[in-house]
Amino acid sequence: MATVPTGFSRTVPLSLFAGALLLLGLVLAALVFASMTRENSSEALDAAQLNNRTVLLLSLLQDAETSQRGYVLTGNQIYLRDFQRAAALANLQFVSLQHDLGDVAIGTETIRRLGMLVARKLDAMKLTADLEAAKEHNKALSVVTAGDGERLMLEIRQIITRIDAITNNVGFQRSRDLTDATWMLIATIAIGAVLLVLLVGGAMRLVMGHSIQIEGARTALAEHNDTLEARIRQRTQYLERANRELQSYSYIVSHDLRAPLVNIMGFTSEFERAAEVFKAFLHTIPQGSGGEMERAAREAVEVDIPEALGFIHSSTKRMDELITEILKLARAGSRQFHPQSVDLKGLFAEIVATSKHGADETNATIEIAQDLPVVESDRLALQQVFGNLVENALKYSAPGRPPIIKVKGKIVGEEAIIEVADNGRGIAEQDLERVFELFRRSGQQDRPGDGVGLSHVRALVRRLGGDVTVRSTLGTGTTFTVTFAAKLRQEGREENDNGPAGHHHHGRG
Repeated sequence: MATVPTGFSRTVPLSLFAGALLLLGLVLAALVFASMTRENSSEALDAAQLNNRTVLLLSLLQDAETSQRGYVLTGNQIYLRDFQRAAALANLQFVSLQHDLGDVAIGTETIRRLGMLVARKLDAMKLTADLEAAKEHNKALSVVTAGDGERLMLEIRQIITRIDAITNNVGFQRSRDLTDATWMLIATIAIGAVLLVLLVGGAMRLVMGHSIQIEGARTALAEHNDTLEARIRQRTQYLERANRELQSYSYIVSHDLRAPLVNIMGFTSEFERAAEVFKAFLHTIPQGSGGEMERAAREAVEVDIPEALGFIHSSTKRMDELITEILKLARAGSRQFHPQSVDLKGLFAEIVATSKHGADETNATIEIAQDLPVVESDRLALQQVFGNLVENALKYSAPGRPPIIKVKGKIVGEEAIIEVADNGRGIAEQDLERVFELFRRSGQQDRPGDGVGLSHVRALVRRLGGDVTVRSTLGTGTTFTVTFAAKLRQEGREENDNGPAGHHHHGRG
């Protein structure tokens, strides 16, 4: 007689736990590389802005010089006002640059020399303006033509040219670091995706192997008629035990995976409390009395720690949502269906009423065919299936285009066929089947979601004796076709309730 692997009940939970740890690791690695990317981008932008501000200083000095010479040559007060304004702005611009220049490795002596040259240049220009104002035109003109001003401007240009080269080099280095961090982020995501695929593939192989073993056991039972009743009882006991084990997976996910998250959340709250205490302590210290160490401590408490705590909160919340969705999907396979007469037209009217807020926000139009059939099926399951599809159509509408959702259906033979079509953003051809995979989403990720909804839809529809397919044109719209038994049979329901249907179909768009 065929035997069943006893390690199955241990291997699959371990695989799920490993997958959860891998997801958490990917999130943390992505956060690290994203932080590096932001830091390098900020430094590159600061270097570019510093370069522009240095060039602006030179431009203001040139404007002041031009206005000063215009005033000396013409005596026109307009030139004098332009000179005074440009000179004042040039002085302020250098004062604002002094500290920032030191941050990009500009030497103290160079900064001091530039400040002295700017001051001398401004003083020389002010002298000529004062002489001209005192009606001593010849003296003013002699100062302008003496050549000292040109030599000062030449040296100022040389220093600013060196500063320009240094800031450009800093910007180039930060850009290279930004590129490297971006590639590391992409590589992390790619490696994680491959590992997840391998993990899911291994879990599915275990499930398939388990199903094959069960089928072999059933065949062996049929071949041993002499001990049929005893073997049936033996297999029945095993199947009941296996079914209980499958049900226990949901509790494993709920307890073993949630417990660490609860601990993380608790310790995070303690960390926040400690940070507030430290922050309150810092406020008792006069600002600036502790020097650089105090500044770093204040920055850590007021910026770095809250930012890190924000990342932790968002990551744990995301993990908790994923665990909840896994739990819901696992329980879907064991839920008992209750067939009843369902008027699909009335069902969709209820769904539209429930979705009214989202439809009004997007100015959506939902058209329901008047000839939708009446079926005998599980009302709650159908409500979940079609409610999810209508919600997706509203959520993934095309920007700038009011959503139009059309619902039509018919009965062909023993099957009901319902189509939900929209004019939304559409799905790329290579993603048409992937949208049904667990935790997989297609297209631009600008809407909230866990990548579980369509997986749940397909699991429910298959338990209703059918399947769901999709066709789409990117940028034009999407049509989901749901096929299910028009009359859900009692025996089919029972068989599905005892089987692993809820565990081997996954996906989500």
